[in-house]
Amino acid sequence: MKFSYYSDLYLKLGKDYWKNSTFEKNKGIVKNRLSFFKDMPIKDIKPSLIKLWLNNIDDVSNKSKKHYLNSLSLIFQLALEDEEINKNPIIFIKKLHHKTPRIEPFSNDEVIKILRYSTKFNDKYQLFLKIGFYTGMRTGEILSLKFNEVDLKNKVIYINSTRSRFGENSPKTIYSIRTIPIINLLYDSLKSYMQNYQNNIYLLQTQYDEPYRDTQVFTKRFWKPTLKALNIDYRRLYNMRHTYATNMLYQNIVTPVELAKLLGHSNPKMIYDVYVNYLNSNLKDFNREIQIY
Repeated sequence: MKFSYYSDLYLKLGKDYWKNSTFEKNKGIVKNRLSFFKDMPIKDIKPSLIKLWLNNIDDVSNKSKKHYLNSLSLIFQLALEDEEINKNPIIFIKKLHHKTPRIEPFSNDEVIKILRYSTKFNDKYQLFLKIGFYTGMRTGEILSLKFNEVDLKNKVIYINSTRSRFGENSPKTIYSIRTIPIINLLYDSLKSYMQNYQNNIYLLQTQYDEPYRDTQVFTKRFWKPTLKALNIDYRRLYNMRHTYATNMLYQNIVTPVELAKLLGHSNPKMIYDVYVNYLNSNLKDFNREIQIY
């Protein structure tokens, strides 16, 4: 039996219970990355061949390679269950280590400049930025935010979904379904905006009264021109989340455990790995004139 039979079966079986975004990602992996094995009899694919294939991939990080190997392993598992092979060859592949990428949050001065410059554009973009910088929500979570999920009376936002080019889905993990506070810096902007768009279903809607499918419009029309005009090094919109997180820790507003809950993480490990390590390595503003005793 050819590898393609089981790779197709893997996608067919997964389609019923994967999110659309997960299905499209795995479909892309099978089509673009695993096509190397497509016409091979699955029983002839040995660990040495997989290692050679893996070593020749030099255009992505180990994190992406781990996704490829995971799909491969599940495909071979189907063949193993059918007794087409005796062992899953992926068990012989050494685990890849993924180095946590260093984040690049915006400085306080840059945030102020960005928010001020955003007033040159429409109110949707302005609110998008304020929510990003003042809540740390993922960009997809902001796009899927509905009017009835913004509780101005109790000053909280209920996060229940996320949006991407593949549509609207449940959040990244169960811990991403959460309630976060609306701080005073954001409250007035939200209140004013919601009074002007009372008929909206989604907080941010296009001119056709549809939710934005992704951040492409904001990035291309507003975000890139903003950073270019201010002579600020380009970073993704997602960096608003990193900026929020580092400042919440740096100013001792929350503990790592509390921040993990606000950001929708299951535990503070990622907070320590990414944000605490960043702060520990960034000591240029440390007051060396202090008297400890």
